Amino acid sequence: MKALIYRHKNTMENFGLELADVPEPELRDTDLLIELVAIGINPGDTQIRQNTEPEPGGYIILGYEFSGIVKKAGRHTKGFQAGDRVFGIGDFMRNGAYAEQMAVDYRNVNTFPSGSPFDHAAAVPLVTLTAWQSIFRVNGQLPEDVKNIMIVGAAGGVGSMALQLLKARSSVRIIATASRPESSAWCRKMGADEVINHHEEILPQLRAIGLEEVDMVFSVNGLKDSIRWVPEVIRPYGYFAIIDLQGAVDLGKLMQKSVTIFLEMVFTRSIYHYQSELPAKVLAELIELVKAGKISAPGTTIFRGLTVENMKEAHAMIENGNVIGKIVLMVAE
Repeated sequence: MKALIYRHKNTMENFGLELADVPEPELRDTDLLIELVAIGINPGDTQIRQNTEPEPGGYIILGYEFSGIVKKAGRHTKGFQAGDRVFGIGDFMRNGAYAEQMAVDYRNVNTFPSGSPFDHAAAVPLVTLTAWQSIFRVNGQLPEDVKNIMIVGAAGGVGSMALQLLKARSSVRIIATASRPESSAWCRKMGADEVINHHEEILPQLRAIGLEEVDMVFSVNGLKDSIRWVPEVIRPYGYFAIIDLQGAVDLGKLMQKSVTIFLEMVFTRSIYHYQSELPAKVLAELIELVKAGKISAPGTTIFRGLTVENMKEAHAMIENGNVIGKIVLMVAE
């Protein structure tokens, strides 16, 4: 099969993805073999490409969010058969979706309605699970004492889904941060009640909307900059959810406020085989929210064709911080 692979970690200057013929993925008993139709492109893809070296003589296939059609079901899978339209997430310990086919554990997958486009389906599973598991940490809900929440860097894929999920599943006041007029407008479209500029002083902007502090902060992007002011805006015994932890973080001020910290890495369940059924359950609820008109796919940029040129442009957009919503690539041109 055809796949985009890389043989050595690389930067945009020496972009290392290449289109190659590789063996079809080996199917485990709990796997589905998926014929891929659409791929969600995420910041994690670019980070792995830059920082993770393949085994000597080997290669890595990126891509951990997809939609497609079941080609074959392993003998220990449940509820799937050849021909099913499915969407889901991969496992970053295995090769991914930058390919014509992939093998994935059935518990990371769900079916989606025949009326939904494949590009919409590929834009939502990983960002939904990341957002859900970051903010709905107490029995699948927000902590009861959270009445308002700030989402830092909210215009991307995870932020877009977090805004919609909060609006659909809670009544909290939602404050998003963004820095450009178009990203601010997008955040409001996705459900933000207020939008403030994270490149300007935060506390005066909070006071202008009647707040001195917030109950919870969800850092989707830009932690290295926002960590300077986040401890000032979280109330004592508040909550701080983080998915973009890169480098050291000074916890002194957060400890002084007895802040509860939620760290989220979306692949934890598949790595440690912990509550492995949850992703499919979350995706099932997501489908119901979509059917009810409460959630829409955040895909805003569509590439067509599994080519090096398309993927290089997509990765450059992510690394330059120019993405509003989500990038999706259709495997066929």
